[in-house]
Amino acid sequence: MTTVNEPVNSRDAHALQTLSPVECLDLLEPGGVGRVAFYSAGEIMILPVNFAMTRKSIVFRTAPDTLLAVYAEARVSFEADHLDDALHEGWSVLVHGHAHKVTDERDVRHLEDRTHIEPWAAGARDVYVRIAPTRISGRRIRPSQEAAPSVTSAGAATPSGPRTPPR
Repeated sequence: MTTVNEPVNSRDAHALQTLSPVECLDLLEPGGVGRVAFYSAGEIMILPVNFAMTRKSIVFRTAPDTLLAVYAEARVSFEADHLDDALHEGWSVLVHGHAHKVTDERDVRHLEDRTHIEPWAAGARDVYVRIAPTRISGRRIRPSQEAAPSVTSAGAATPSGPRTPPR
């Protein structure tokens, strides 16, 4: 993981960290809501999906008459994130890969049993799509360790903060 300190404003210093692919997959593991990006009709389309992770792949459900189903056999990008506006911290993961419709009945049953994906959109969403990652990257921003002084029990400041008198 690479860390670069970038001040967000004059009173805050946050560390921007580059995440490893393993760290990115760990963040995606609980599933949730992400966005699938693909090229359609001369434009880049980005659509939200409910997703789950299985075998290091991203899985989502869609209806057979949607753009996501039409472009399910193509190169796509997938993005998910978690942000905390109050603390000015969060993470973002970007996955590039190839989407495939899951058509084998055993595989579909396995996904139904293991992922329990519940799409928010109404209607039948019985097309399972799996994104096989070819490249994974991510970043996390959080308060920098140097932003907050830490004091030892003897009252001496660590190198990251000012000296404070003992109490």
